Amino acid sequence: MAGEPAVIPNDAWAGFQSRLRSYVGRRVGAASVEDVVGDIMLRLVQHRETLATTRNPTAWVLRVAANAVSDHHRRRNVERRALSQYQAEDAGTLDQGRDTDETDLACCLVPFIQGLPEPYRQALLLADIADQPHAETARRLDLTVSGVKARVRRGRAKLREALLRCCAIHVDGRGRVMEAQPRDQPCTGCT
Repeated sequence: MAGEPAVIPNDAWAGFQSRLRSYVGRRVGAASVEDVVGDIMLRLVQHRETLATTRNPTAWVLRVAANAVSDHHRRRNVERRALSQYQAEDAGTLDQGRDTDETDLACCLVPFIQGLPEPYRQALLLADIADQPHAETARRLDLTVSGVKARVRRGRAKLREALLRCCAIHVDGRGRVMEAQPRDQPCTGCT
């Protein structure tokens, strides 16, 4: 009957959920599997019209699952950074000068990236600023993953050149910013 939802047999449904849990379980920690599976199921329900009309439902479901796993990892990284920043502030770190210089320099990055030629601008904004995986960036820019990696690498080199023309940057052995001083007052790249 037209307009009625399809009925999925219980054994097919159980098999699908088992394969989905297995897929997610190989990509996230055991404590997060049910949350990510629930997120995937919610997305599938919310976009059931797309699922019903797609030519390859299996590939579409796998893409939804991969995106949910990526989103989970991205959220975890944001939470981890926020927690470490909170702990550092709470502990009253002695190394506040370095954090301030690094934060000031980070505020300058977006205007510098906006000034890069287009092939590099979008790749850096998506991969580095939006923290998207290279595969997702490649999909959005209609490139290969190796093409995105090349653009990001070249874009970072051009970004570094622009930053060094504007600011004197001193880093420690690990490459973390220790001090940044504008070569011009005020810094022409940040305004």
